Amino acid sequence: MAKRILNNPSPNVLMNSMRSIGYSFKTAFADIIDNSISANASEIRIYTPINSEELFITFFDNGEGMSRDELLNAMKYGSDRIEYGTLDLGRFGLGLKSASLSQCRKLTVVSKKDNCLSAFSWDLDCVLKNKTWDCLELEKTEIDDLPQVNIIKNSKQGTLVIWEDFDILYRKSNGKVFEAISEEVEDAEKHLSLVFHRFINNSFNPLKIYINDDKVKGCDPFLEDNPKTDSQKPSIINYLESDIKIQPFILPHMNDLTNEDIDKMGGDDLLRNGQGFYIYRNNRLIIYGTWFRLASANINSELYKYGRIKVDIPNTLDEEWDIDIKKQNANIPKALLASLKKVVSNVRSKSRAKSEKRAKLTLEKDNNKIWNKGLNRENKEIFFINNDSEFIKNFIDDFGDGEKSKILHLLDIVSSSLPYDDIFNSMCNRAVGKSVEQEGLDSIVIEGINQFKRLKNLLRKSDEDVFNVLKTYEPFDDETILNLVKRRIDDER
Repeated sequence: MAKRILNNPSPNVLMNSMRSIGYSFKTAFADIIDNSISANASEIRIYTPINSEELFITFFDNGEGMSRDELLNAMKYGSDRIEYGTLDLGRFGLGLKSASLSQCRKLTVVSKKDNCLSAFSWDLDCVLKNKTWDCLELEKTEIDDLPQVNIIKNSKQGTLVIWEDFDILYRKSNGKVFEAISEEVEDAEKHLSLVFHRFINNSFNPLKIYINDDKVKGCDPFLEDNPKTDSQKPSIINYLESDIKIQPFILPHMNDLTNEDIDKMGGDDLLRNGQGFYIYRNNRLIIYGTWFRLASANINSELYKYGRIKVDIPNTLDEEWDIDIKKQNANIPKALLASLKKVVSNVRSKSRAKSEKRAKLTLEKDNNKIWNKGLNRENKEIFFINNDSEFIKNFIDDFGDGEKSKILHLLDIVSSSLPYDDIFNSMCNRAVGKSVEQEGLDSIVIEGINQFKRLKNLLRKSDEDVFNVLKTYEPFDDETILNLVKRRIDDER
């Protein structure tokens, strides 16, 4: 019979290694919030440094709190728990410790339950020095000296999490920790606004999150209250005796969105890059803005840009969806691929219909030209930038998918905001008693030279190739004017 030998992990090695499992500052913030929600907190207050002298971050929630023994267990790596409830956001018993110590070297947790206050601390320097699992239990005088401790002392119950000694940020910022934390917190606030938006926006029992007394507003990536959002009928897929709820949304055309709408849905970046699946686990957003490779063709095209699919899964399917410790990654189970691909196909057709309804381009495209002519839904003539033109394709080839999406979004905005009335009035004024010579042929040639130089820098191609692009613009499609531009460029050289 094999001999059993106790082989405990080295605490100094394991704790240091766990710091590098991939938490970012904002995902570490979210993991702390998860614990507060699981403790039935209705209010969470986060305090971050207001000057470079007090470099700590605290998280207080008014949840159920923990007794001394419960807190000690919670501080254990792989904390004991017989089973997790169906509404719990945790799973591995590692989040509190691994998320916190991924950002700082000292984690202290104070909790209050039944009017009893207890506190424990993990100090990485102490663990590395002694090479033992020394979790420090704080005495009353030590608790009294903790940052923001009065907030929990004056509360009936709750938990206070304290981060200190931000060594990683210190290295990354060359010692400018205060400035680095300020930048990270700004990004973290946006992240919390999105990840927990369904808790924050709950009309019956809203979760209140404050950062330095400023309330975090929940966004709405689907603009569900917007009358122009096409909210599709939800469907249920039963998988391994668990229900998965799926609901597609087709957003309003971007020309119908106000600045308030864009802010509400999470900002301009989420507008550009947020199409795709939104996977929720117990109402908590896990992953978003991805098609899981179920979308064909160019995902930045009109076929997909307005489509978003909300998917709700229970925590009983964590393993099947490959939910990781950080709760920021997931994969669709193979058994569900066919069903979800049908949903994507339906979203694609409706997203395309949304675009075609807004701008029905019945005139033939000319991919040799940047600007093309078409008809809108009122059958009025419009001009639009052709993203399929050779010039646009050649220009964005060197960029990654994310940057391509931003460029195409910018071109869509420029294309849709063409000032027709101003152009018409200007052309009318130009036409009244003025010939080309009177208008100033020289200024047109100078503009052609400037356009040539800009295109040359962008395309980095031969003069001939650049002139071929330039002649797709008016008035440089006139051979006489184009030759004048060529001659002037040759003279300058």
